[in-house]
Amino acid sequence: MLGLRIRRIEISADTNGGRFSTSIPFEDGLNIIRAENSSGKSTCINSVAYGLGLESILGPSRKRPFPKSLYEVIYDNKTEETPYFVRHSSVSISIENRNGKSAILSRDILGDDNKVTVVTDSQSSDYFLGSAGNVGSAVSEKGFHNWLASFIGWYLPNVVTFEGKETKLYLECIFPLFFIEQKRGWSEIQANSPTHYGIKNVKKAAAEFCLGIDSFEYEKKLAKLKLQLEAYESDWDGIKSFSESVADFNEVKVSRLGSIDKKDLLPRIEFSYLENDVFVSVYEQEKSLKRLIDKLAMDVAQKSPGDEVLNSKLAAIRVLRRQTEECSISIEVTMLSISDAESKLATLRHDYDQYQQLKRLRSVGSDISSDLDTEKCPICESDLYDTLGNTSTKRRPMSLDENIAFLKNQLDFFTSIRDKSLRQLQDLKSEYKLVLSRMEVERESIETLRSDLEDINGEVKTILREKIQAESLLKDVQKLKETQDKLNERVYSVHSSWTTASGSLKQIKKGKSVSNRALVIRKLEGLIKNNLEEFGFKTSAINSVTVSQQTLRPEQEGYDIVAETSASDYIRIIWSYTLSLMELAGTEDNVRHGGFVVFDEPRQHEASKVSFTNLITKAAQSSKYGGQVIFATSLDEEELRVSCKDKEVNLVCFDEYVLTLDPKTEQKEDA
Repeated sequence: MLGLRIRRIEISADTNGGRFSTSIPFEDGLNIIRAENSSGKSTCINSVAYGLGLESILGPSRKRPFPKSLYEVIYDNKTEETPYFVRHSSVSISIENRNGKSAILSRDILGDDNKVTVVTDSQSSDYFLGSAGNVGSAVSEKGFHNWLASFIGWYLPNVVTFEGKETKLYLECIFPLFFIEQKRGWSEIQANSPTHYGIKNVKKAAAEFCLGIDSFEYEKKLAKLKLQLEAYESDWDGIKSFSESVADFNEVKVSRLGSIDKKDLLPRIEFSYLENDVFVSVYEQEKSLKRLIDKLAMDVAQKSPGDEVLNSKLAAIRVLRRQTEECSISIEVTMLSISDAESKLATLRHDYDQYQQLKRLRSVGSDISSDLDTEKCPICESDLYDTLGNTSTKRRPMSLDENIAFLKNQLDFFTSIRDKSLRQLQDLKSEYKLVLSRMEVERESIETLRSDLEDINGEVKTILREKIQAESLLKDVQKLKETQDKLNERVYSVHSSWTTASGSLKQIKKGKSVSNRALVIRKLEGLIKNNLEEFGFKTSAINSVTVSQQTLRPEQEGYDIVAETSASDYIRIIWSYTLSLMELAGTEDNVRHGGFVVFDEPRQHEASKVSFTNLITKAAQSSKYGGQVIFATSLDEEELRVSCKDKEVNLVCFDEYVLTLDPKTEQKEDA
């Protein structure tokens, strides 16, 4: 799947003496820009990367990837060299995606260089470059690289950094596979892959993305499942340890949990009491105690007089119970208030973020007036009027910075409301606990009263003491039963989640398709070998060239091919690999490619004329599968025309400087 084609580049520089410019059309297949050294051919090549916002692929220090002729002084020819002082310069690139949709990208060189203006379907929009976080060019709605990835038809995956965090696989990490600049690009494959993003194995990740192998997504899923399993196993060990501590505290026996991966019946925790040399479960102990308490209560009722004081205490407990219900209702109302404040805060944060993006667009030179909505309130979205009385008076609407400040104040205001409600909620919960505590005190008072009102008869007192002891023990048993039930709910949840995750992990490992990966690599390897043969590589050496399963780059007998070949041979390997990747994408839907290849001075290290002629032949054939190749060279024009003879090549030659003075704009120098 080939993503883009370059249709035209235009470079211009406005000076005190007129306008210098050039316009170069591009076609499918091979396009060659020929000019002498220091004439501006690399400027044309660099403008492709610059117009796409990808100047970082031109090298680690190419923030200004153009000569001073586009920033300071430009000359009209090489003989007279009359100086003209640059006031403004820019580049415009016409591109087309695989669906046939066109776009024109314009970016200042000397001017607002962090803004890209995009024209599609006669509609113009400004996008920004740079920045980071939620207002980054690769993720923000107004970010240019976010727009460009969508235009190409790519969804850029997340990859892992050296710090273990996730970040986008940025376009700057992918395009070094397609773009070979002159100064450093021929030193190795993907020579200018950026390292400042801190992405682990960035070259491999880019190659995997292009080849459609997506093993980094597989690795991420694998790592995520392993982390989940480790967390479940840690929870499991925690449950085991806690259940044993509970058993020790309550002086009971516990059935120990086995290993979480033990293939047995569903694991369960059971606490047991030792009664008359026999272990009984908490459920049996609870039933036994309830029967004993009922029996003792009947004995007490038969032998103890009634008491009105006791009834009044019970009435007091009923009053306290109503208070707990009222507290509970108040807690619910307060929680609804908190939820409402949180909802308003979410809306405000969204608006605040949008205005921050607009502020960023304005900072890079974009006109954002059409994006500002001053007719609606950002809080309630009601229609706004300047005054509460006479609405005929027009007043200046709030500026962008005032809107941001207003939204910040609203965020602070609703945050304070939420925080106040949270404090009220805490107070209500404390009151709720206090009422429950008073109920417990009243219950204990009732028990004491019952004890005081016992019949003097020692038999009744003994019965009551036994009943109180049984009730106290019953509370302990019920608490232990409740703990056991909660632990078993947790056991079931953790074991079920672990079993599901473990099954998913096995399924992923079992279902991982290595056949697609191996097939794609084999096809790429075959194309590379065919190209090497056409470029005059030794047959014996070709047979030992393979594509590494680890790096997805060519190697020779398992060793780095850079160390194993001469400089001129390695140049031919870069030709072969780069063109093979584009050809594979042109014939395979699952393989992704930028759609074009750029070679700046491809005849490096005195590569033979025959090899270079064959390179031209091979590059020209890229039109058959919709590919596009762009060369920039300073080779002798006659020699170049001989090499291009009988081939479909768009050859653009310059005798003088690439940028020339437009006679229609020429004027006398300022005094």
